[in-house]
Formats: sequence, structure tokens, C-alpha cells
Amino acid sequence: MFYKVKQLLKTKIYLSILFIISFFFIGWGYVGHSIISYNTILSASPEMNFFKSWPTFLSAHASDADYRKSSDPSEGTKHYIDIDNYPEFLETGVISQNFDSLIALHNYSFVMDQGILPWAILATFDSLQSAFEKNDMDKAMLLAADLGHYIGDAHMPLHITKNYNGQLTSQYGVHSRYETDLIGKFQSQIIYGGDSLVYINNLPNYIFNMIYDNYEYVDSVLYADAAAKAFAGNTTSEVYYNKFWELSKNFTIKLFKSASNKLTCVIYTAWVNANNKVSSLDNFSNNVPLNYNLKQNHPNPFNPSTSIQYSIGSKQFVQLKVYDVLGNEIATLVNEEQPTGTYNVQFAINNLQLSSGIYFYQLQAGDFVDTKKMILLR
Repeated sequence: MFYKVKQLLKTKIYLSILFIISFFFIGWGYVGHSIISYNTILSASPEMNFFKSWPTFLSAHASDADYRKSSDPSEGTKHYIDIDNYPEFLETGVISQNFDSLIALHNYSFVMDQGILPWAILATFDSLQSAFEKNDMDKAMLLAADLGHYIGDAHMPLHITKNYNGQLTSQYGVHSRYETDLIGKFQSQIIYGGDSLVYINNLPNYIFNMIYDNYEYVDSVLYADAAAKAFAGNTTSEVYYNKFWELSKNFTIKLFKSASNKLTCVIYTAWVNANNKVSSLDNFSNNVPLNYNLKQNHPNPFNPSTSIQYSIGSKQFVQLKVYDVLGNEIATLVNEEQPTGTYNVQFAINNLQLSSGIYFYQLQAGDFVDTKKMILLR
């Protein structure tokens, strides 16, 4: 009897600790997740007639996944990925999308310790598509709410880094200061519109590129917190939070807008797949944005390789080239006709005799031409 009582007490203590920890790291907090989920309506298309009443429901259930942490020990790892603990990410800017391959490379315990956020999104998407196929709209709404939570977490920079609470930069507590306190104080200023609705042709690429893109804001959050603390002399005053918001407002609203739009696109894609049809609207097919796009390379600065993502809105002959500051061609990364879609290309210096400095990469697809600069640090 004494042994059973002792084990029961241990279990209760464990669950209490788990509950406290899980609520300490809630992505964007209740307010932030509610805003992201409700604003899915801003990017929805008229053909999504089922979606009219969804945003209110999604907003109300936006934090269901967080509440499950206290009763489901497997839930917590779905909300983050410490992607910079992967040496290949630091070297190349990407990791394997295949979960089994990643385990074979690192081992199961390591992968689980880093969090499984992108695979949680992919698994929830599959369940959502299945619910659509069965016309189980009640279940579909609940799954879409979970999907919104995970996608929201993927847009919270401190959910995708090993320095999730500033513990590695002497900024302990920045996690809750940013995602909960700051958002709570300035929620009325988080105002944005919709963005292009796309059908996602390659969901794994879409999800992993989303995380790679949002990782760029980790340093921005940490810098804003440190600068606000230096300005105010503390991390608790209104002066601190006002400065923190001033320094982080622009990229934070950008992250919220992206999260809402991408959630709508993912829900839309599951619905289209389940109904085995393509959109009747001209601009909603094959993962095509309403216009062409060349993104900033990542990582930047880089060494020895970097990733370049671009989108083309129709079948075109595509050239992607790298130049030095004098306009000399360094490398041709793409030189072929490509169908509509979003692409990710790696540029590795390999045996190229390149010195540290500024280089340019240029995309030409039909009449679309765009050039961006990148920095090589040797």
C-alpha cells in the first residue's frame, strides 16, 4: 500500500511539473494564436463556401493543442524544433524532411529531443484531408484548429531555435516576454490584410521552407529584447515593453500575417485534395503565388553553402545565376524550362576560388527578372 501511495504521489508531481513547463512555453500565447487563426478569413477564396463560419471556431480552439500538454506526454514535442542543434542545418541551412532518415542519421532520442514540429504539421494535414474526404466537418474544424496552432508555433522564432528562452545569450525569460506579455500589451496594433491563396503542390517543401524562413527572425527577437533592456535598464517596465514593440513590431506583424495566410493555404490544399479537384479560380493552382518571387538566400552570410528559393507563375525557361561585384558570372544554378511552382536551389562554393565578400544572384523567368545580394564569409 505504501509503495502504491508513493508511486501515485510521484505521478502527480510529474504531471504537475509537466503542466507548469508546458504552459511556460506556449507559442504566441492564447491571444496570439487566436489572432492568427481568426485572420485566416482574410486569405480565403469565395469558392471555400464551407469556411465562412470557421474563423470564429478556429480562434476559440486555437490553443486546444497547448491544453492537451498536461494530459498527453507526447504533445509537447509537436510544438517546437530546435533546428540549430542539427549540424547539417548550420552547415547547409536544411535538414532531411524524411523522419526515418533523420533518425538513422542522429538516433531517435536526439530527434525527439529537438522537437517534431514540421512532422506534426504534416501528420495533422493528413488527418484533416481524411476528415474532409469523409465529410466529417466537425472533426475537420478541430484538426484545422490544431493545424493553426502548430503553424503559429512555426512562426514564433523562439520555437525553432535551441536558444528558445534566451538562456544561451543571458536573456532568460525572453520567450514569455515576447510571445505572451508583448503580444498581450500590443494586440490592438496587430492589424494586417490577407495574402495570395495558393494550392500547395509540395507540402513538405512548403512547411520546411516556412521554418527556414522564420528562423531568420531569431536574432531579430533577441536583438530587440536586448536593446529594449539596455534602453530601459530592466525587462519589466512599460518603457522596456514600448521599446521592445517599437523594435519588433514590423517583423512580428509580418510573421502573424504569414502564419494566417499559410494556415488558410494549407486548409485549402487539404480541401482541394479531398475533393479531387483543382481550383476554378485561375490563380489558385500548382502552388503558384499571384506573382513571381525570388526570396533572400538562407543562411546569409553563408559558408560553404546557402539555399535560394523562388516561385514562377507559369511554365517558363528559367535561369538562376551567381555573379561577383564586377558582374562576372560565377555559377549557373538553373538553366532549363520549368513548370509552374516553387523551387529551392542550393549554391555551394565547393571548389570555387571565391573570397569573402558580396555576391549577387539573379533569377530570370520570361519577362520576370530579380536580383538579390548575398554575403560569403570564409
